[in-house]
Amino acid sequence: MIEHAVVNGTTLGYEVTPANVGSDNGEAVIFLNGIAMTTIHWKPFVEALPTYRRLTHDFKGQVLSDQPPGPYKLSEHAADLDGLLTKLGIRRVHIVGTSYGSAVGFLYAFAHPEKVASMVVIDGTGDVSPLLQAAIEGWRTAAQASPQAFYENLIPWTYSAEWLDANRKFLSEREAAICTFPKSYFDSFVALCDAFIELDVMAELGRITCPTLVLEGEKDILTAGCGKRIAAAIKGARFALMSGAGHAEVVEAPGPLVAEMTAFLAGVGDAGQRAKR
Repeated sequence: MIEHAVVNGTTLGYEVTPANVGSDNGEAVIFLNGIAMTTIHWKPFVEALPTYRRLTHDFKGQVLSDQPPGPYKLSEHAADLDGLLTKLGIRRVHIVGTSYGSAVGFLYAFAHPEKVASMVVIDGTGDVSPLLQAAIEGWRTAAQASPQAFYENLIPWTYSAEWLDANRKFLSEREAAICTFPKSYFDSFVALCDAFIELDVMAELGRITCPTLVLEGEKDILTAGCGKRIAAAIKGARFALMSGAGHAEVVEAPGPLVAEMTAFLAGVGDAGQRAKR
């Protein structure tokens, strides 16, 4: 069930799913959205981890949260996240972030290393290449033109050609739904784009010391090659290339991602138990 909390003056929509075993130890897996996502996109991931407390939320400017006028900063999202975690009594987290969300995850880990138990980075980047910047600038222009232009501009950058061909009905229904969104959503999307274009933390990623898994879609054209760079920058990080998937593989191919993520988290848990002995 979606709930709401006021954090740093902004109302955030969120959902907490309790663990089905054990007691609340103040630890949770948190899922951080891509730029055009909302909490429902994480459903297969949430369902795959019943032994963990799980948190999804929409960033400021996204569907379930307030959409105030910009500008926004990625660091503000990280601060909002910490405020939400504090309200919910979550003291330690396993971060699973995709694209925009992985950038927020990096900033959160920089600011609160003691609170981050592990990190999964999906189609992320630590900086903005000329190609990615051109795509983002196209998205923000389309968002100011019309909902239809906005969605149709996102599609070719986001999914693999094979997935697009097999999911035309889904895409048509999604476009119709987005055309009902208020103007504030599209104005906020522009602010989200502007925040992301400022990302430049690749040289700082060595500060992250928690166990890290980096996953990249084989057919991701937006952040191609960034996964290997991230994994090389974070000591001990593991990299895996996900066969056939485009940039939005959280939507396109959740099954393989869930398999990688659950195996990784099981290993992190086993290591933690050994450390306590």
